[in-house]
Amino acid sequence: MTGSYESGRPAISGTILAQKQPYEYLIILGGGLAIILAALAFAIKWLEGIPLSEMNTALRTFVLTLVLGGALVVSGAIARKNVMNGVILAVVVCVVLIVYGGQEGTIGGLVGLIGSGVAAASVYIPRGRH
Repeated sequence: MTGSYESGRPAISGTILAQKQPYEYLIILGGGLAIILAALAFAIKWLEGIPLSEMNTALRTFVLTLVLGGALVVSGAIARKNVMNGVILAVVVCVVLIVYGGQEGTIGGLVGLIGSGVAAASVYIPRGRH
């Protein structure tokens, strides 16, 4: 039992989870939440029975939230290559998601906005020497 913290470090650092920055997780989490919550809310409405007069609105909100949630996940991947391009895309998608995505989009959009803020601030935070 002479292992130390550093002895387990190479095994963990090679995984996909260790290759992402924290802001990428937040942006991707926002998109994932929007997608999952939109699907769940639409399924609940579907099981309860959506009146024909509300079907157009419910379906439009569902599809819009799915597409924008997917765009938010993609913007998290873009932030890995170029932080500011990913942040700009994520902010635009989050604002549209909050405005037009219903309650599900608002939740996912707010989490994505928090991730975008952390990503924008991370450019200006000095890194420690390892």
